[in-house]
Amino acid sequence: MKRREFLQSLGALGTAVASPAFALAPDGQAFDAAVATAPWLKPFKGVNDATRDLRCDALALCGRWPATLRGRFYRNGPALFERDGQRYHHWFAGDGMVQQFSFSGGPAASVRHIGRLVRTPKLLAEQQAGRFLVRAFGTRIESDTPTGGADSFNVANTNAIEHAGRVLAMWEGGSAFALDPADLSTLGPVTWQEGLQQLPFSAHPKLDAAGHLWNFGSAGANLVVWHIDPQGKLVKAQFGESPYPGGMAHDAAITAQYIVLPLPPLKFHFGNDVIANSAFEYQPQEPLRILVMRKDDITKRRIFELPAQMVFHVGNAHERRDGSIALTFVGAPDPGFAIHGAAALVSGHPAPPGGSSTQQAWLDMRTGRATVQAWDDSVEFPRIHPHRTGLAARYLLTAAAWQPEARRAGLFHGLQLRDLETGRVQRHDYGPHAVVEEHILIPKPGATHELDAWLLGTTFDTRSQLTRVNLLEARHLADGPVAQATLPYLLPYGLHGNFTAT
Repeated sequence: MKRREFLQSLGALGTAVASPAFALAPDGQAFDAAVATAPWLKPFKGVNDATRDLRCDALALCGRWPATLRGRFYRNGPALFERDGQRYHHWFAGDGMVQQFSFSGGPAASVRHIGRLVRTPKLLAEQQAGRFLVRAFGTRIESDTPTGGADSFNVANTNAIEHAGRVLAMWEGGSAFALDPADLSTLGPVTWQEGLQQLPFSAHPKLDAAGHLWNFGSAGANLVVWHIDPQGKLVKAQFGESPYPGGMAHDAAITAQYIVLPLPPLKFHFGNDVIANSAFEYQPQEPLRILVMRKDDITKRRIFELPAQMVFHVGNAHERRDGSIALTFVGAPDPGFAIHGAAALVSGHPAPPGGSSTQQAWLDMRTGRATVQAWDDSVEFPRIHPHRTGLAARYLLTAAAWQPEARRAGLFHGLQLRDLETGRVQRHDYGPHAVVEEHILIPKPGATHELDAWLLGTTFDTRSQLTRVNLLEARHLADGPVAQATLPYLLPYGLHGNFTAT
C-alpha cells in the first residue's frame, strides 16, 4: 500500500463529502427561536468571528482545589456554525475551537481559560470571504471553490492533546493541526514526514506507558497506522487495507502488542453512489468487525465478528493471561445519533435517544471467536485511568443519563463509574439543569491505585447560561464535586480532551 493509493482515496472522499444528506439553508433565525424555549440548546449556537477568541484570567472558584492539581486541561469541539445568515445542518460540521483551562492549586488556587478557533486554511479563507466556501459534514453549499486535498476542508474539531511541546487539534479526515500551548495560536498542519502530507491522523490517539503516541487513519479501503515517539517524531507509518472498504473507523484501542480497531457496519459512499440522499448507509446485515493488528507489522492481523451495532468510542483493551484480548467500548443499536441526532441538535430540536451502552468483548486470538457482554445503561464518552491504557483497567468513567426526560432528549445529566469486574456503579447526578460533557481521570501525584484520581470535566448550566468546570474524587464520585470553577460566559459544547500535568 503506497501513499499514492491513499491520496486517491482522499480525492474520492472529497467528492463524497460534497454530496451529504442535508442542504444548507438560511436558518440561523429559526435556531435562535428554538433556543428561547429550549435553553439547553444555547451552546449549539456557537461563536462568530467577532467573538471567536475567549479569555478569562480568573474563573470564579468554589470548593477545595487541591494544591497538587497543576496543569492544563484541553477540550476541543465544533464551535462556528453560521456565516452570512447561513447555518450548518450538522454538529460535526462546525469549525474547531480548542479550550485550555490552566490550573494552579493551593491556597492561592486559580483557574485560567483561553479559547481559540483553530486557524485552518478553511477557516481563514471563509473569514476573508465572509461566507462558507467549502463542503462540510452533513451540509451542502453552493460554491465554485475547488478543494485542494483533505486539509482544505479540515475543521480540526474533535480532540486535543498536548504532546512533545505542542497541542494537536485533530479531526479524523486529515492532518492534525499544531497549536502553541502558551496561547493556542495555530502553528499549522503537522507533517510527520515529507511525502505523507494530508494523510488522515484520526482524532483518538492513544498514549502508551512509555510516552509513545499510536494512531490510525482511514480513507476508503485504505488504512495507515502511525507511531510517534515521546519527542514528537515519526517512528513508523504503516499502510494496509481495511476488511470493510468504505466503512467508518473512528476510535481504536491499543494493547502491549496490538492495535484493536472496531469497524461498525456504517458505509460512507463515494462520488455519486449515495443511497437515500445520504452519504451514509447503515448495513445491519453486516457484522461489527473488530480488526486486531500487530503493532510491529499491521499485515499480521485477525478479524473478529460480533452482531451488528454502532461503535464510536472505545474505553480500553488489554491482553489476558490466556492470550485473548478484552475490549471495552460503548455500542449502540444503530447510528441514529451520528446521522440524525447531531443534525437535530444544531437545528434546534432534541436528539432521538441513542441507546448506547457499556459493553465488553473477549477476543480469542487462537480460535477467532468473540463474545460480548452488555450492561443496561445509557452512556457515552468512555475514559479510563490514563496509566492503564493498553493494560487491565478495572474502572470505566462515562457521561450518563438515567432520568427518562434526559434520555428522551439525547442528553447526559450525570457521571457513571463502572467497576468492570463486579458490574457495580457509582453515579453522580448534576441535576435537571445541567448538561454533562466528557469527564476524564487525572492521576494524583505518586498514586498507584486507579481510584486515587480526580475526575475533571465541564457542564453547562441552563439556568445561568454559563459553563462550569467540575472536580470530583474518583473514590467518592457519588458525593459530587469537591471544587468548581465557573466561566463568565458559556462555551460551545465540546467533544473530547486531555490533561497535561505541569
